[in-house]
Parts: sequence; structure tokens; C-alpha cells
Amino acid sequence: MGRAPRVRASIPVIKNLLPSSIATWIFGPGVATAAATEAATNGAAVPEGHGLVSLRRLSRLRWALLAGQALLLFSCESVAGIILPFQPLLLLFVLQTAFNLLTTLRLRGLAARRSAPADGELMAQMMVDLTALSAILFFTGGATNPFVSFYLPGLAIAAAILPWRLVAALALYALACYSLLLLEYVPLNLHNPDNAVNYHLAGMWLNFVASAVMIAFFVARLSGVLRQRDAELNLAREQLLREARVEALNNQAAAVAHEIGTPLATLAVIAGELRADADDGAGEGGRGGGRGETAIAAYLQDLRTMEQQLDLCRSILARLREDHATLAPQPIGTWLAAFAERWQLRHPQAALRAVASAEAARHAVDVARVGQILTILLDNAARSQQAVGLAMHAEPALRLDITLVNDHRGAQDASLPVLSCCVTDRGTGIPAAVRARLGEAPVASTHGGQGIGLYLAQSAARQLGGRLAWHDNPGGGTVAELRLPLASAMSAPSTPSPAFQP
Repeated sequence: MGRAPRVRASIPVIKNLLPSSIATWIFGPGVATAAATEAATNGAAVPEGHGLVSLRRLSRLRWALLAGQALLLFSCESVAGIILPFQPLLLLFVLQTAFNLLTTLRLRGLAARRSAPADGELMAQMMVDLTALSAILFFTGGATNPFVSFYLPGLAIAAAILPWRLVAALALYALACYSLLLLEYVPLNLHNPDNAVNYHLAGMWLNFVASAVMIAFFVARLSGVLRQRDAELNLAREQLLREARVEALNNQAAAVAHEIGTPLATLAVIAGELRADADDGAGEGGRGGGRGETAIAAYLQDLRTMEQQLDLCRSILARLREDHATLAPQPIGTWLAAFAERWQLRHPQAALRAVASAEAARHAVDVARVGQILTILLDNAARSQQAVGLAMHAEPALRLDITLVNDHRGAQDASLPVLSCCVTDRGTGIPAAVRARLGEAPVASTHGGQGIGLYLAQSAARQLGGRLAWHDNPGGGTVAELRLPLASAMSAPSTPSPAFQP
């Protein structure tokens, strides 16, 4: 019951990946991830977070353009010999600066209220920029200015952050401004008018270079975002499939647990009676006429083992009905010995050495899920070691080593230690081709297993924020490693996983 809503709740994340990727194209790779995460966790719509980031990026871009305007305003005459109308351009510069200061204050207010600008506000911001560009072009040659095509990058940004109707309105506005600049403008005043053609050609060249760089940058960013979006979609689909498979296995396990209770109870009664008769027969030295004669007494130890295993099965079924969310995390030092003892009750023929380092022993873990994962790893290790004909009670025994190690995978918390649980065996080993698929889908083994246990173990590890990995043991066999962030290892699961229990 607990997993089905989680599967359904993941579907809107896939739907929201496409609009968030558009934001990433223009405004950086963090926008899509942040917006999708906000939508998945808080139920907020992706366009709201997108709008806030878009307005912030527009403000920063405007500051960069104002810096370029200031540089040209104070150096154009001395460097290029072009006399600019200083006063109107300076007034435009001051007005744009004041407007961007107001935009900065607006951003702080939106961030404080955790709200986002509407599309209409973003359109107004873009219209102010187009108006400022038109005014600058009016005082610097109008449509004859080789940089008049800078309308296009502005429209490209608008197309990335606004609905198409608003983009169409901005395009019509830019077209009207461009058309007016064909009719009315202030001609440029050159020191040497004979060089006007050369200046124009040089300006066209600079305009082409700037436009090519901007377009190439946008296209490269877009292609990268599309690849990232496809990867995110594939990961989301795989996650949904994994959740659906685990949900199906959980439902099947719950049904089996319900159905198997009565047969186990019947077997327990019969085993108890046989063991009692065998005890009587053994005590009487084999004399008597009942079922407890010598023939049954010879199987006394086997009957005791059978009864013990049936009790273990019933205790496992009882744990299936426990609410694991109410189980408090336990320190590894106090939990590990009891866990190893319970595991050996299921494998009386096996030898297990379970050791925790002093640092790891002080940390608490979610005993339900961590125990589930380690039980499956130990079961597989025991079968693998038994398959090569090793005497299970002889050295080397199975090893379970729990330590703290540093994770150097470049994650955000890479500098923090993680909990490492290594299960080492001297069995048949795992081929590299099979190892790559373990945990991603049920993989049948040569020892009769169907790979469902490892699939469930990997799913539980992911839910705890960790991962499973398999390595070759230098002495032969396999090392199965579970790595968990310490915070995740201590978190009790919100939803029990009844498909398997330690």
C-alpha cells in the first residue's frame, strides 16, 4: 500500500522535465534539477521556479550589457573616432541602471516571499530591454547601425522563457521598432566620413562574430540539455519500473505470507509431536510399541532442527506484520551480534565472522532495512561458497566487516564518511558481465536462485540513499559491499518492505 502512491507521485516529475530543460538551455544546468525537485517534493509548479531564476538571469545579463555600454560610451570616440551623443546615451544608461536596481529589489522581495514572477512580468522586462536597445540604436545610426540585429538574441531568450503568444507579441514589437529605425534616427558623427564604409564593414564583422558566438553557445547548451533531459527521462522511467516491480513483489510476498501461515502451523504441530515421541523413544532406550521407537529416535536431532527452522519461519512471518517505521535505530555494536546469531539459525551449517570497527560500532542503523540487505548478501555468499565444495564450518568463514570509509565519488557529501558493509566469500565468483546487471533486474544464478533477492536489496539500498557493488576477492570469490550515508543508515523507513526480512 505504501509504495503505490510513491510510484504515482513520480509521474509528474517526468511531465515537468521538458519545461525545466528549456530553462537549463538559457540559464544554466541547475535550473531544471532544482525546479523538478521542488515540483516533486512540494507540489509546486515548475514554471514558478523557472520564472524566478529567469528574472534573476535577466538582471545579471542586463548588468553585463550595462558594463559594455559604459565601456563603449567612454572609449568609442578615442578608439574608433566615432562621436556619440553623450548626454542622451548617458541618460539611457542611468535609466537602465535604475530599472535594474528596482529589478534587484523585486528579486529580493520575491525570494523572501518564496514566490515567482508571472509571465506578464517577464514579458514587461523583455519589452523594457527591447525599448532600451531601440533608443540606443536611434541615437547611434538607427537601422544603419551594424548591431541592429541584436534584436534577435533578445527574442531568442524570450522564446526560451515565455509562452509563444507573448513571444509573438514581442516579435511584433521588435519589428515595429526596427521599421521605425529605418525612417527616423540620428546619424553617427565620424571624425573621418570617408571611412564610414570601413567602419560599417568592421561593425558587421564584429556583429557576425558576436552573433555566431551567442547562437553557437545557445545551440550547444540546447543540445546538451536535450541529452540531459533524455537521460533524466530514462532514469525516471527506470525508477518507475523498479518501483512497480518491487510493489508487485511486495504484494506477492504479503499474499504468500498470509497463505503459508496455516501450513507452517500444521507442520509445527506435527514436528512437535514427532520430536516428543522421539524424545520418549530415546529415553526408553528404544523400547515400547508406539511411534517413539528406535527408528524415530535416530532422527531426534533432525526433528529438533526441523522444529527450530519452523519456529524461525513463523518469527519471520510475524516480523512481516510489524510496523518497521516504529522500530528505532540501534547501535551497530549491540545489534550486529544478534543479527549474526539469527542468520546462523537459518544457516546452521555455515560459519560467519561479523566484525564492526570501533568507529562504526558507535553509529546507529535502521536495523530493518540494513538487516534485509545484509541477509540477502550473506545468503548468496553462503550458497556461492557451498557450491565450490568448501566445508562451511572450516576456514575461511564468511566475513561481514562494517567500517567507516571516505566516499570519493565526487558527490556533494563526498568529504563525509560513509558506512561500508562488506560481505566476503571464497565461492565461485561473479563474471563481470553478470556483475554489471546485478540489482538492476532479476538475474538467475548458477546456484538455483532467480536474482530477486539482490534486486530487492539494491532497491532497499537506493531508498536509503546508498548503493550495492560487487568486487573480486583477491583470494577468490566475491566481495559484496553496501555503502550508506550515515544519515540515511539511521533513518527508519517510512514504508516497510515485506518482500524479504532478516
